[in-house]
Amino acid sequence: MRLIAHRGFDEQYSANTVAAIERAVPHADMVELDIRRCASGELVVAHDTLIDVGIDGVEQVDELTASELAALDAHDGEGVRTLDVVLDAIPAEVGVNLEVKEPDVTEQAFEMATSVPHEVIISSFDPDALRGVHPGDDTNVELGYVIGATPGDDLSVAMDLGCAFVHPNAWLCLLTGVVADAHDAGLAVNAWTVDSRPGAWALSWRGVDGLIASSPHVTGWLD
Repeated sequence: MRLIAHRGFDEQYSANTVAAIERAVPHADMVELDIRRCASGELVVAHDTLIDVGIDGVEQVDELTASELAALDAHDGEGVRTLDVVLDAIPAEVGVNLEVKEPDVTEQAFEMATSVPHEVIISSFDPDALRGVHPGDDTNVELGYVIGATPGDDLSVAMDLGCAFVHPNAWLCLLTGVVADAHDAGLAVNAWTVDSRPGAWALSWRGVDGLIASSPHVTGWLD
């Protein structure tokens, strides 16, 4: 199993920050980041649309420029950073999972992903964010479809989109046959979000390929 640092191990460190990434990478095979576009057009690393920034009338990431976001004390003294700054903090041998929050940023994210040395997964809950993206065999980029708490026809959606990965909710992996079904379909499985050693052990027993985890300690039972 690969250990994927959810927002830079957000249970241990401030989510989606360079400081979190720098602490996470010694323990992680891959880092998961959430990306959005800001007012000046750059992609920034932020999970929520709404942020508490303490500026009257400003509620959304896309209302501030990259320099304004970087100047905020949004996370323990660190502002919201651009994707290129965060990627620079990740060693080439550590993979990156870019979770796309808005379909209109996918093309820009794909262009950035193909320019870095990392293995990159571009993932999303939204099929429209992945539709039309064709990484091809000669790139470092693959697609991952994120599945919530109900299976429905999600695996067939992932296959139709040309995904190499499916990212189901951890409970879905434990309570249904989605892991085996995904493997039968040729899809690798990264389960989210894992926050305990017993949960990690159970998911390992289920055969998942990766754990998107909130702490580096969830795999301590392997030591």
